Amino acid sequence: MSRTSEDLLFDLKLVDNLVGSSFADADMTFYFAGGSACILAGWIDRTTRDFDFVDLGYSSKLSKVLKLLEPYDLLTNYFAAIPKNYMGRAIKIEGFRYISVYVFSREDIIASKIDRMSDKDIEDIRLLMVDINIETLEKCIQETLDNIVYADRRGRYELNLVNFRHMFIRETV
Repeated sequence: MSRTSEDLLFDLKLVDNLVGSSFADADMTFYFAGGSACILAGWIDRTTRDFDFVDLGYSSKLSKVLKLLEPYDLLTNYFAAIPKNYMGRAIKIEGFRYISVYVFSREDIIASKIDRMSDKDIEDIRLLMVDINIETLEKCIQETLDNIVYADRRGRYELNLVNFRHMFIRETV
């Protein structure tokens, strides 16, 4: 099942309502990455299968809330390429009363998508590269490299980074 921007926002509104009615004292903050962030921010007009958000250590009592977002991927630096300081660059999505919703910056999303460089990632990167700050992107890439836990993943990222630079950085200079 693919979700449009409207579907993603509808699901988040359900979460907002459930938190308000049952868990009003909960601090429920989401930092979305990947395709779901691109779609929520309006940077890319496509669908996605899942929500990708950073695991902030949600309590087990909030599992009912998270069920409303299934399928989802909880991202950690053990299994995903996440820039260290993404929170400082994240953009808040307004319109929620009981939850806080942020999306990674364009630069953070690009830096994280370098990890896989699938065809969909390459197309997303191409669309995101339109309005970025190259210095910030380079900073995000370095933070991502510094945050990758496993050596083999770091090696893959470095190899993909060479391809990324060949495909995109030369185009913007």
